[in-house]
Amino acid sequence: MEGGSLFNPGFLGASFNWWVGQIASDSTWRDNHLAGKFESKDQIPGWGRRYKVRIIGLHDREEKVISSDQLPWAQVMYPVTGGGGQANAGATANLRQGNFVFGFFLDGQDQQVPVIMGVLGSNAQTALSIKIGTDQSNFSSTSGYATPADGNKDPNIKVPDEGLVVNKPKSKEQSQECSPAPAGVSVNEFGLRSDLPLNKQQYKDQQSAAAEAEARGLTGTERSAFIQKAVSSGIKARCEAANSPTSPTQPGATRENVDAVHELSAADVKRNDHYLRKTVLMSPCNMTSSALKAIQIALENLTKDIDKVVNAALSYIDAVSNVIQEIKSLIANIACEIAKYMKIIFDKIMEYVLKQINKALAKTIESMPPNKRNKFIDIKERITDLITCLYSKITNNLCGQIQGFLDRLLNLNYTPLPLTTPTTPICSVEELVGNIIQTNMDTMNKGTDDALKSVDKFLSDMQKELSNVAGVVSGIQSLVGSVSGSLTSALSFENIKLNIFGCDLTPNCPASDYYTLQNGSGGSQQKQMPSFSNVNDRAQQPVTPPTVIDKPYATPPSSLRSGRR
Repeated sequence: MEGGSLFNPGFLGASFNWWVGQIASDSTWRDNHLAGKFESKDQIPGWGRRYKVRIIGLHDREEKVISSDQLPWAQVMYPVTGGGGQANAGATANLRQGNFVFGFFLDGQDQQVPVIMGVLGSNAQTALSIKIGTDQSNFSSTSGYATPADGNKDPNIKVPDEGLVVNKPKSKEQSQECSPAPAGVSVNEFGLRSDLPLNKQQYKDQQSAAAEAEARGLTGTERSAFIQKAVSSGIKARCEAANSPTSPTQPGATRENVDAVHELSAADVKRNDHYLRKTVLMSPCNMTSSALKAIQIALENLTKDIDKVVNAALSYIDAVSNVIQEIKSLIANIACEIAKYMKIIFDKIMEYVLKQINKALAKTIESMPPNKRNKFIDIKERITDLITCLYSKITNNLCGQIQGFLDRLLNLNYTPLPLTTPTTPICSVEELVGNIIQTNMDTMNKGTDDALKSVDKFLSDMQKELSNVAGVVSGIQSLVGSVSGSLTSALSFENIKLNIFGCDLTPNCPASDYYTLQNGSGGSQQKQMPSFSNVNDRAQQPVTPPTVIDKPYATPPSSLRSGRR
């Protein structure tokens, strides 16, 4: 060992050999360390975090002399701020296949122990190859996400949102044609830049427009304007096609540079969408009105999400920032959110119905002898339980029902196009709520009838003792009609008044209906305030209930049901 080059005391000063190379396909060094958690160091298939590096001038580009898997292992020199691992002080090398690195040979002239000292950063304008080859493509700028030479990509390496650009990658000519003019460069009224000559396609458009202008007899400024407009229209059409997610794939979809740190990424777009997404703020002063505005906000969020899904077929930025996988599941989630607010509305109707029933029953109780009233209390409790159970069943089944109405409102057939994404004025909310109430009106009426039948039966048994009760019973049962026709009263019903003595200070009601992380709180305009009378009018109009498909419960296979194993 003493005669080896590593122990030659003069080799560093006498023959310090520098080199520049490129990290080879990760298929040649990927298994040198484990991805993810592991229990024992003995599970590591390789030794240390090392890389295969093809050194320029030493190793051939075409890999005819030495293949990538036969390249020497390159060690990594860490900075003093990174530590060497002792006392748990260390840093992980952040190198990828295709990186150009530089360093020196630890063994001098033997050139078998390369050490990586640093990495050369990639430039935003550099075109990165998306495949590592075994030919002339070596020593060219290569993406860290490129397909390895063996074609087997590491499934653990995925492009994060921070690494995705928001503009569709284009050819050099397309990029120059479609990019906005740099600062200081003027454009004419048709958007044509003054610093660029016409390319081949633009020249064809110009010649074609000139021939048509001559055929139309246009001269002077009219002819010039006609030609420039035609050239501008051609540029616009080509750029729309180039920006479409369905256009041919070009390299450059990833952000892999150290200079353009402020370039927009898909993560920036997603964060901005999240920052601007409205979150409902319920008002305790008028829960029913607040619930209607909450439904409006939920519908606004829904239409924006659907718009992003629809535009993903046309807009590259929407495609890379789209987090919605299926419109149907999106609507199902929003339907259940709306059902949460509809429960507030149905609870208010239930509260009104119970109050009206109790008012009517008060007359019956007054007509009873004192020794019979305690029995009637059980009947009242029974009515309350039945009504409460009735409205609980209605609200528990609202998700699928609301989803059916949303499908109808949005005119969706779950095909890519065409779709409609309507705006969400408050009248849309009033129509939706009115339709939902109308759909459940028969159920509410029948349930109230059934609950009051117990009163009728109880009073029939006491008919001789209470001769004046019959009229009261019919009055109770007539409440069914008054509920369906007085939704305005039901929705605006106030059962408990906080200002008991009339001189209490009125609480300050919040003016905000929602908030966003970016802009803070906000409220609806006066013209967008909900109207209970409009909801009542909608609820009186006949509506065809949507088809609700209930998901069946999971059942065991026939082999288990028959006892076979």
